Amino acid sequence: MSPDKASVKLGEEYDGVIFDARDKFDPNALGIVSGVLCGGGMLIIFLPDAKQWLKWNSNYITHLKALLADREGVYYIDENSKVTEKFRCIAAREVKLESIQAPYKSIEQQETVDKLARLISSKSDACAVLTSGRGRGKTSSLGLLVADLVADATYKIIITSPRKSITEPFFKHLINQCPEAKENRYGYEVNCSSVEFVAPDALLSNKSAADLLLIDEAAAIPLPMLKEILNNYRKVIFSTTTHGYEGTGRGFVLKFYKLLDDCRPNWLKIELHQPIRWRKDDYLERWIEDVLFLNTKYTNVLNPPKSPRDCQIELVDRHLLVNDKNKISAIFSLLVSAHYRTSPADFQYLLDNENVRIYSLRHTGSILGVLVISEEGGFDKDLSSQIYKGKRRPKGHLLAQTLCFHAGYESAAQLKYARVMRIAIHPDVQHQGLGSYFLQQVIEQERNYDVDVFGSSFSATLELLKFWKNAGLSVLRIGFSRDHVTASHAAVVGLSLSEQGAVLVNTLASKFERNLDAWQRGPLNLLADDIKRYLHSNIEYYDQSFSILDSLDVNSFANNNRNYEACMPAINRLIKEYDIFPDDMSRQEKDIITISCQYAGNWKKVAEKMDVSGKSAAVTLFRSALSLLLKDYKNKNDG
Repeated sequence: MSPDKASVKLGEEYDGVIFDARDKFDPNALGIVSGVLCGGGMLIIFLPDAKQWLKWNSNYITHLKALLADREGVYYIDENSKVTEKFRCIAAREVKLESIQAPYKSIEQQETVDKLARLISSKSDACAVLTSGRGRGKTSSLGLLVADLVADATYKIIITSPRKSITEPFFKHLINQCPEAKENRYGYEVNCSSVEFVAPDALLSNKSAADLLLIDEAAAIPLPMLKEILNNYRKVIFSTTTHGYEGTGRGFVLKFYKLLDDCRPNWLKIELHQPIRWRKDDYLERWIEDVLFLNTKYTNVLNPPKSPRDCQIELVDRHLLVNDKNKISAIFSLLVSAHYRTSPADFQYLLDNENVRIYSLRHTGSILGVLVISEEGGFDKDLSSQIYKGKRRPKGHLLAQTLCFHAGYESAAQLKYARVMRIAIHPDVQHQGLGSYFLQQVIEQERNYDVDVFGSSFSATLELLKFWKNAGLSVLRIGFSRDHVTASHAAVVGLSLSEQGAVLVNTLASKFERNLDAWQRGPLNLLADDIKRYLHSNIEYYDQSFSILDSLDVNSFANNNRNYEACMPAINRLIKEYDIFPDDMSRQEKDIITISCQYAGNWKKVAEKMDVSGKSAAVTLFRSALSLLLKDYKNKNDG
């Protein structure tokens, strides 16, 4: 199968895996398939020939090649290798796995499941945290625990995690122990018990009841959400990976354990140390962790700066970085701690993409902060127009596309952007002004790259909105859909670094503020109350009559592919210009305008009322009617 489909193998087990990397090396896929290898199994990687290595010209491949030499238990075989001798070495290294009664893979795992079962079976409130490194049986332990619980009693159990795929090993082990389980839409019915997956945002918005809540990879869920969960459920088990890209490791432990001490002082801490796939200190496991940067760890800050001005800013040379183990570990560990979605492929991207710049904040030899810039945009007029019309979507240009298509600024993709992909400050020195100082210094350095707009996109929280505003960046857009993990809307902020950038930033910032009331009554009605109040706190009054900018939005919805929510305020202002619709419009065209206003955004309801085949037909009819209405408005006002 192709590497991009490797995730379908999650939760399965194999004695041998062949990974073909001759055309492309996919680190995410390697991480997945190495996790399905059984103890004593063999991983064979097909690598390209010497000429192809050179063609790739990749810092990441340089890193990989360095790990193929002189590593115990790893054999790099090419046309000059003595293959028979190599494989005799492999055969000699027989892996002896611990003898343990099925279904457990280690005595430690069995003891953990027994301990958790006693805790949950008691009548008292219960809270436990299960932590481990990769491959220690953390998620499968939860599946075995639930199988044990539902065998003797009736439970309503919910499991949540950042992605449903993370819970596949959980359900696999549950079903292996409970073959009588019946699958339903959300999970399984086992005897008289139910076990269901619920996404984190739905868990809180629906207030789903449960006798036991399991939270897998809890480090990937924001602390405010975890705190609310703690208040809503009597029995909760959190589990998380303490290193690697699934969790945020020590940063999570420090903050979350303090939260538990305050909210649930009698909480139980359990750690899994024994690998269940391989032996302890397995050569292959260690090699995979090094190749994929899964075990990067930052060290404590022993000499913190007295002032941010005592720190130095460095533009990191990636060609040198790949050969500096201490520096690359310090930088990548901070990036992992700052964002749970950081993956091995992200590291490959950071090392190899020519449009990426990595800055570090240093003090007396220690790296205290990392900021990653992605240079975007700079397209020609034709391509920018195609993006605006929804006909093109070049990969990897988030700000350029968002401001062009979603925010509705046709020439936006022609401008050059410096987007902050990540900013991370060492946990030991946070809340000391280092992040703000670091950001300002990087902004000044980015002026040297002929950038028009310096900006970022992030999950909107009150704290982050204040941080970016204090740095001088304006809110240009807030996305209408919410992240299923954080339950937050994505915000886009920007600061102009050129005259063209100033026109764009001022136009879109004013447009956002002018439309905010309409959006908060519609697609942004679920925005957090504290964010609503903050956004409104400094907004001046804007004229709400139909404008030239509004006509551009209406036209882009009526005659192109822009979505209704983005153009809704402008559409409503156009319709308010009419007490009576033009005579040359048909009854159906007049009705679709009235009904669409009545059921704003609910196209299923609009289709029912208009007696058309579905959403697509309703939207098409509405676009056509608005096109006629806008044409009539222009004719009257131009005349």
